[in-house]
Amino acid sequence: MIQDFFKESRDLLDEHKLSVDIQGSNYYRYARSFSGAFEEFIEAVSFYHFLLYEKVITKEQVDAYFQNDNVQWLSVRNEDYILGLADLTGELMRYAIQIVSSGKYDRAMTICKTLRDIDDDFEIIANSYLPILNKKMGALKSSIKKVEQACYTFQIRGSEYPKEFYLTIIKNHQENYEQQQQEQHNF
Repeated sequence: MIQDFFKESRDLLDEHKLSVDIQGSNYYRYARSFSGAFEEFIEAVSFYHFLLYEKVITKEQVDAYFQNDNVQWLSVRNEDYILGLADLTGELMRYAIQIVSSGKYDRAMTICKTLRDIDDDFEIIANSYLPILNKKMGALKSSIKKVEQACYTFQIRGSEYPKEFYLTIIKNHQENYEQQQQEQHNF
């Protein structure tokens, strides 16, 4: 299903010869025009990959989407890969909150650990290699706190209420947390 989508997309790109136009030095010349699309693509395939394997997709695995018969017709820039993973963190946060509310606490904790690992790596990258990543670090840290709060709420409050109330409890707690954050931000 998703592989069919990628094959159709690849065929469409081949048909329009876009890959030829953006190879070599032209890639960097035009990168600002399409890097946002790559980030969104990487966010989507990395979330799909995480759902299947509970691991973060590697750059080599992303590049494999741009191969035909083992010929690499386009390579994703490291910057686009990293920024795409930064966007993934928001999707992982939403997914973790959704699954913890359905009682899958252990899986949510796995996601929380993954977010923390990404944060550790991104701290180094943002300060030494890719300063633009700093813009996305705030959202990442907020995502980690939201998942931690959801897991904490589930762990503490979950035993007090029937399972049907988990989603409501976590959503209420999440709204309170976001309101507090907004109030702190306004000061």
